[in-house]
Amino acid sequence: MKLLYRITADIIWLVHFLVVVLVLFGWLVPNLWYLYMAVLVGTLVSEFLLSYCFLSKWEFDLRKKVNPKLDYDFTYASYYTYRLTQGHLSPRFLGRAGILFTSLSLVINLYFRFLS
Repeated sequence: MKLLYRITADIIWLVHFLVVVLVLFGWLVPNLWYLYMAVLVGTLVSEFLLSYCFLSKWEFDLRKKVNPKLDYDFTYASYYTYRLTQGHLSPRFLGRAGILFTSLSLVINLYFRFLS
């Protein structure tokens, strides 16, 4: 069963990674505009309603079933940044930066799509 949890967590990680790439670079692909806007809105709604990304919680709930000692605070970016660089970024900083970036991306894209 642990193997199934790990594989599912890895698939969720991959989907989450693709969502992050879409949030950062989706504006470069005009054909993905509606998907990009939906992901931006979904990201903001998740952050405001839950204060975390549901994909992160889901992934790490599964990872904790494999390794109960896993220390995780529901912040995808802070966890993986630390794993890659051994440098810790505050979840609070990352949350605020994410909301700011996502909100500005949404406003800028809507402006250029409908008002310019």
